[in-house]
Amino acid sequence: MDNGLKMRMDILRGAADQQIIKPLRTHGWNAEISSEHRVGEYLIIRATKQEVENKVALLYSSATENKHYRKMAEEVSHIFTNGALYMVESFAYGIDIPVTPIDDFFPVMAQWNKQVSPSSTAKSYKPITKSSRRITAENPLDGVWAHLNQLASVKLSEKLIRGRASSEGIELPQDQILTKALGVAFCIRSATDYFRGMPHESTNKRVLSLYYGCLALASAEMLAAPNGCVDLDQVEGMTRFGHGLFTLPSTSGSLGDLVVGVLASGFFPQWMHSLGHDIGGYPKSKPKSPSDLQKLAPTMHTTLGALLAALPEVSDILDQVYALEPSWLSAVIDYESSAPLIRGRTGSTYVHFYDQSDKIKKARLETVPWPIAELTLVEIAESKGTCYRARVDHPDCEYWHQALPLHHSPFFEGSALILPVLSDVVEHRAICMSVLYALSILVRYMPSAWRRVEGGDWDENLALMKTSLNMMERMLPQQFLESITGERIASRLPGGLF
Repeated sequence: MDNGLKMRMDILRGAADQQIIKPLRTHGWNAEISSEHRVGEYLIIRATKQEVENKVALLYSSATENKHYRKMAEEVSHIFTNGALYMVESFAYGIDIPVTPIDDFFPVMAQWNKQVSPSSTAKSYKPITKSSRRITAENPLDGVWAHLNQLASVKLSEKLIRGRASSEGIELPQDQILTKALGVAFCIRSATDYFRGMPHESTNKRVLSLYYGCLALASAEMLAAPNGCVDLDQVEGMTRFGHGLFTLPSTSGSLGDLVVGVLASGFFPQWMHSLGHDIGGYPKSKPKSPSDLQKLAPTMHTTLGALLAALPEVSDILDQVYALEPSWLSAVIDYESSAPLIRGRTGSTYVHFYDQSDKIKKARLETVPWPIAELTLVEIAESKGTCYRARVDHPDCEYWHQALPLHHSPFFEGSALILPVLSDVVEHRAICMSVLYALSILVRYMPSAWRRVEGGDWDENLALMKTSLNMMERMLPQQFLESITGERIASRLPGGLF
């Protein structure tokens, strides 16, 4: 072998190792150079995973005699070149497999991965909309309320409902638009009354004000939706059958073990149905004792502590009170793996899910209702906790984050994914309402238990409860402004970078 040929084959082996074999091994494939061909200057790379086998060829140059292309085409499914293509149609004629530069390998590997791990049957999360609104104010919450209070105007609510119906291609009769607008305006006024004096109220009164304010905003959300409730009478009809949640006292002597569950009738299940959740398995009757819980599906009830563990904003405070497994993960794109996919617009993206607590098991993540596959534990240098990599399939969405129910908050950087703890509910505002319902039951019907929180043997919970209420007072108006208007809302201080 002359020195030039040796140098070219060394370059080819290095390129194969760096750009094909190492990525394959990172994704769990057994990969190797199965044969080297000095005549023609190409390599055959074989990759196997489970029962799937694939072979590709890597050419030093596309300017290679046609007989070599024909020989490779008999053995491999794809031919890559170590560099840009040069007059490839003059050399690679008469074959029916693709010939592309090695930079295009990653999308091919993603297709192989889908052979081994097919796309999840879980449906993609429906994003609010591509439109967004930025609110700038010295107090961002004041800015949010300024926009919400505009909808206390029937005329502006009517304009909102007509605009949303038009953007979704839904025709609504004028009388229905008006009844919906009247309902939205009334609910916003009611919510404003509940929220107005909240910062100066006692803790137990804040609980009730937040809960009923949240109910009013959720009612406005359903009325504002083009396919939602048509008037206030329909909303009131839901509450005639209760609020759709139940509680049972803790039997362990811990406030965090207070049981919270869902019911088939009442406001909450109708709200969840409007958000696209399956409520067919919700129990029709309320359990009256802990023994009755055994007759229910485990997903139909949870505990107050588990609900709080699904709220990222209070995780540090919660950890001091209860050593619970959290029910949320940070989500960040794996750009190293995904950049070639983004360029190729393959409808798939690799994402890292970080569990800072190091408590969430892989088996739990494998049951989540998200369109993910290839869930793999990976090691990331200098990262705390556990990191999982997964492929997010989003064929109907331009970007991966549109296919997942990401939660954003001014209380932390980046985005989080909330794991279901009650039925399949992952909406932050719905979990907050469930927490508020449980606390409202304590305040109204279990005063002896609430007294233990405010100054008794459960007083370790008081700071946690106050922190949770502060967070909800800030978060709920903005989240409901998003769901009512159908716009993504970003709030910031004047002069802020973001």
